[in-house]
Amino acid sequence: MNSFRQFVRSAAHQGLRWFVRLRMTMAVGFVLLFTVYEFKRSYKTELVSLPGSVWQDLVDWKDLKWHGKSYLDKEVKELEEQVKKEEPFALYVYALRHSDRLPAPYQIKVDRAVAREYHEKAANAGLVRAKAVLALLIFKEAEKETDAIKARALIAEADMWAQKASKNQDALGMRVCGEILLFTSTKTGSENREDEEKGYRLLIKAADRGNRGAMRKLGDLTAEGRVGFTDERGNPILVQNFTQALAYYEQAALMRDYDASQSLAAAYEDGKIAPIDLVKAYGWNLVAAQLAPKGEAALKLKPDDFKKMQDQLTRTKALAVRMSAGDLTAAQNLARNYLTRMPTEKEDAERSLLKAR
Repeated sequence: MNSFRQFVRSAAHQGLRWFVRLRMTMAVGFVLLFTVYEFKRSYKTELVSLPGSVWQDLVDWKDLKWHGKSYLDKEVKELEEQVKKEEPFALYVYALRHSDRLPAPYQIKVDRAVAREYHEKAANAGLVRAKAVLALLIFKEAEKETDAIKARALIAEADMWAQKASKNQDALGMRVCGEILLFTSTKTGSENREDEEKGYRLLIKAADRGNRGAMRKLGDLTAEGRVGFTDERGNPILVQNFTQALAYYEQAALMRDYDASQSLAAAYEDGKIAPIDLVKAYGWNLVAAQLAPKGEAALKLKPDDFKKMQDQLTRTKALAVRMSAGDLTAAQNLARNYLTRMPTEKEDAERSLLKAR
């Protein structure tokens, strides 16, 4: 009897020891498996060569949070019915859905002539935001116009619409007014300091109201520095300030500004306005790849813009070769952090429409 009890105790003890060892082995195995999985998941070398799918697993899930139907989701026929009634906001949305300013899924068809026509209709119908967007479109035409007489006419038209929008405290209208003042001063070579100061102050007002284009422009101006901008006491209000320039660029980039994200990537790679930091440079390059036009939108870019995008991708690949696996992982985690702090394409578009209301 005693020997049987001893046998049972021994078997139970051995079983318990085996069970504890098994659990420890399983735990260690799970940790190793998870570590390998995480490393493989984060160390994605293909990110640098596939701009259309960069970080899709980190970005697309946010769209699932969106509920409800909006102007972006309206059927084309439903929208066209309101357009026929000349409802100002419907005219504006119809114009946007024929431009490349909206994410591809919400575009009807990119047609700049149609977009321009309906932006003008919405502006004439009194929609302030449409006036501002129309001013920006015309101003962009003027910047590229080589005929001096035509350029002056376009500038005058853009300024007219921008002034109307700015009077209604529209941030985009203020930005365009500011950019026109700076552009005409530089273009004519007159360097009218009074106009440049007015332009700079308007950009600050626009940036304070959340306009990312104004933030990006201020980043350019602050990185460059301008002598002669003074306050009432004669103190300089715009000097070369790299820290402030980086802050403006980051503000704009976190609002999905593609050009600002490129500026940040370049800044941390070339070391001209920031200490060289390859992790940040690569991280912002990944962000830029995500924000870059994709698919048909990329193919419809103007040659200079398309080349700029291709150059950015080439630099990203070259940068990856210079970095260790650990630094690449750190850069990807940094990019993940930036991207999850941004609105999605749809949230960004909806926010813009709300401003138009």
